[in-house]
Amino acid sequence: MDYILKGIFVLFSYASLSSVPVVTSTNSVTDSLYSHLFTNYKEKLIPVCTPGGKVDVFFGTALRQMMNLNEKDQTLTINIWLRLKWSDCRLSWNTSQYNNTHLVVPYDTVWTPDITLYDSSAEEEMMPGKTDYRATIYPSGTVYYNFPTVLQSACLVNVLYFPMDTQTCTLKFGSWSHSGAELDLYPSTDQGRPITDLTNLVFHNEWDVVSMKAQRNVLYYQCCPDPYPDITFSLEIKRKPLFYIMSILFPCILTASVAALGFVLPPESGEKVSLEVTVLLSLAVFLLMVTEQLPASSVNFPYVGMYFASSMILVSFSCAMTVLVLNIHFRGATGNKLPNWMRKLFLKRLAWILFVKTGKATSNKVHSEKNDTKKQEEPNQNNFINKTFKMDSEDATPRNRTSNGSIVSPPRLPSLITNTSSRDILLRSSDPMLTLMSEQCDTLKKIEGHMQQDESEEQTNNEWYLLAKVLDRLCLFIYIFMTFLTSVIFLAKMAGS
Repeated sequence: MDYILKGIFVLFSYASLSSVPVVTSTNSVTDSLYSHLFTNYKEKLIPVCTPGGKVDVFFGTALRQMMNLNEKDQTLTINIWLRLKWSDCRLSWNTSQYNNTHLVVPYDTVWTPDITLYDSSAEEEMMPGKTDYRATIYPSGTVYYNFPTVLQSACLVNVLYFPMDTQTCTLKFGSWSHSGAELDLYPSTDQGRPITDLTNLVFHNEWDVVSMKAQRNVLYYQCCPDPYPDITFSLEIKRKPLFYIMSILFPCILTASVAALGFVLPPESGEKVSLEVTVLLSLAVFLLMVTEQLPASSVNFPYVGMYFASSMILVSFSCAMTVLVLNIHFRGATGNKLPNWMRKLFLKRLAWILFVKTGKATSNKVHSEKNDTKKQEEPNQNNFINKTFKMDSEDATPRNRTSNGSIVSPPRLPSLITNTSSRDILLRSSDPMLTLMSEQCDTLKKIEGHMQQDESEEQTNNEWYLLAKVLDRLCLFIYIFMTFLTSVIFLAKMAGS
């Protein structure tokens, strides 16, 4: 029985061991090449293999996305692909000995140039993701290292032509620790011309990328005697102005045009000044909206801000003229007469030029008729009273008849009335009818005087009303002309960027 159990155990053990695969020590294709290249390789040292030699680094870019341009902080944020190429004499091999056309290694395995963005405004990491990718090595020792990153650079923004402006932001790259004697920097070229790749550019809703040019500069700094080369990329972008035209410029032009209605509104409405003040406050709000988006700069104040300021000045002028017109409109209530020179200049000449109807009756005619009436009223009354008194005197004179029927007039008595005026005659007459007529004449004269006075006051008020109307029309034409002129000038200035 024991022999049977031992036999079963041996068979089970043999079956278990036969199912385990046998591991053989085989090397991958890249192991031998990697061991050959990096056995004594020091990645922290610059690959200068000859005395007095230097490393030439070719630098290229591919713009992926224009992310944001903050005008207030004057910073540019872009998504860009950086492409580095240099030659490392320690990383070459014979393709006949090693069956490898290239070798991909981690970033920290090989030496890489310390390319820096000089004008970086990033608060944390300057080039995010720089150490997260791999370098490609070719048999000649040429090393390519391409990686995407997001750069935040300082960009001097000129807002003079906002919102129809074109901005040029520079990206200055160079080595921070190596001078030109050890590391020389060149832009990537195509047939001898510097190239920048814009084929993979992503559409932006506010900015259009016009161009991106590369230029090599060699500068000497006060800290060091050696030259320091750098590659400066000039990114030219143009703003899409439609959004700002529809949200800022068009409402401003429309609001400034509404202020012209204040000169058409009748003074009796009592809303002329309130309308102008409301328009002025609206323009102030639009100006605040613009200044919140732009940097606080006194060097390049935008034309759009100047346009808003000019519109506010014009609206303030219209408000002042509205107050003046209202003052003139109600000037007649104080009893002041319109001067003759104002009557001739405004009511006769300017009223005809500005197409203002002044009516047929003029104040001169009214005043002349009033004076003629005063001159004629007393003689007419005297004539009427003389005739009446004569008729009554004849009827009241006693007549005597003779025996043959002829009428004999009584002897004329000497007149005791020394004053021969008709009024005195009526006053000294004892006839009640004549006294009543005299009182009626006095009453009619007073009524006529009051009517003439009311008519004169009404005519004076009408003259001031017409003067206010002429000034309203004159200010309307001046305001429309100045608003149109300022709009054309500033829009042409903004479009001329």
